[in-house]
Amino acid sequence: MDHFTPRNGVLRLTVLAADIAAASTPPTESPPMSLSPARPFRPSRSLCIALALMPVLGVGTLAACDAARASASQERPVKVGLGSASGNPTVQAGDQLRVSADGGVLTAVTVTDPRGRQLVGGFSQGGTVWTSRAKAAPETKYSVLARTKSDDGATTEAKESLTTGKVAKRNRVSFSPRPRGGVVGVDDPIRLTFAFPIRDRGVVERRLSVITDNRSEGAWSWEPTHGGKDRIVWRPTHEWKPGTKVTVRAELNGVDSGDGRFFTKDYGLRFTVGRSAPVRSDLDSDAYITPGLGPTPALWQGPGG
Repeated sequence: MDHFTPRNGVLRLTVLAADIAAASTPPTESPPMSLSPARPFRPSRSLCIALALMPVLGVGTLAACDAARASASQERPVKVGLGSASGNPTVQAGDQLRVSADGGVLTAVTVTDPRGRQLVGGFSQGGTVWTSRAKAAPETKYSVLARTKSDDGATTEAKESLTTGKVAKRNRVSFSPRPRGGVVGVDDPIRLTFAFPIRDRGVVERRLSVITDNRSEGAWSWEPTHGGKDRIVWRPTHEWKPGTKVTVRAELNGVDSGDGRFFTKDYGLRFTVGRSAPVRSDLDSDAYITPGLGPTPALWQGPGG
């Protein structure tokens, strides 16, 4: 008797034991005295259906498994994580920024601050980690663009952002001369005095620049004030030429000056060199006064200044 019982959407075939036995038992030969030929073996209808469907069901099962694996792979995009190089999920001033990929590799990473300046970095651990070489500035929002490639070869692009924490201790810088009317004398050097000591002078000096409209040459040197404060001075190789336009940049935002103190802004100064005039110095206040050149400096500071 044939049984076709559907259960949970799957067709279950029940084949009688007699059918199986008949399929596996060869036909019995006729006695020698009989002239009638042996009856040929004819499998039952239920056995034929079962044998026919078995390979079909096997192929269908394998195809379904392959489809499930492909679907699961497509549902696992590369996960991009942000944090500090030390493993902390939050990034503080002075930390190196870390970008990681889970489920694939990083192919390109770009990290920029609000002014469009990039943090330079490099890859490690087989392309699954990117770490900035420069340290993060305090109280700064960084935008992160990470291009990734999954283990299955799919490429994606992730956009993330983070904001660094505030700092408890800050350092500051003051400029001299303090030009009056934006004009200084031909004998005036450029002096930057720091409120607190500088641990790594090379790091600070690399953030300073002097730009002139006639390519005047000069050099920096460290000369402490009479009060013992750290001060750096830029002197032109030759006396300033009257009419020279000068721009001084101190891009110190995010620089760790030592003892946990950070600069939290950039500074700048613009002035024009005027006529030759005697310069009177107030050594206690680091103020330089050029008589007859009129009042206060063309001084600017970065965000928060």
